[in-house]
Amino acid sequence: MLDAMKIQPPKLIKHQRGLGMLQWALVIAIAGFFLLFAFKVVPLYAENRYVESALRSLETGGEKLEQMTDAEIKKKLNNFYMINNVRSEGPTKNIKIERESEKALVSVDYETRVPLFWNIDLVLSFQNHLDSTRPGQCCKPPATATK
Repeated sequence: MLDAMKIQPPKLIKHQRGLGMLQWALVIAIAGFFLLFAFKVVPLYAENRYVESALRSLETGGEKLEQMTDAEIKKKLNNFYMINNVRSEGPTKNIKIERESEKALVSVDYETRVPLFWNIDLVLSFQNHLDSTRPGQCCKPPATATK
């Protein structure tokens, strides 16, 4: 009985060594990839949150959106971007204003490209819309009619 116990522990220890150097390198490489991905993507989503906040600030301001001129709307958005450190060209250059009777639609649709590594880029597209008739549904693209 004692002989069987003496043989068992070395086998168990041999099978419970843990990760080898190659496995640790693989774990570190995978964790590094996800950290790199997060460091590239999270700031872009944070910046888009500022774009959404800028659109919401148009509706909460003193004037109604329908009564503001296109230049005033663009100036307010650009001032908000400057104060909140929105650096991408997408939000500043892609401000579109469409007007109908008693309605204004402000759209900030843009794409941002960020290099991930070597020749692999990430392309993120954002669609932000403010409809003056539905300010509670700010920053969501308008529903398209389906047939």
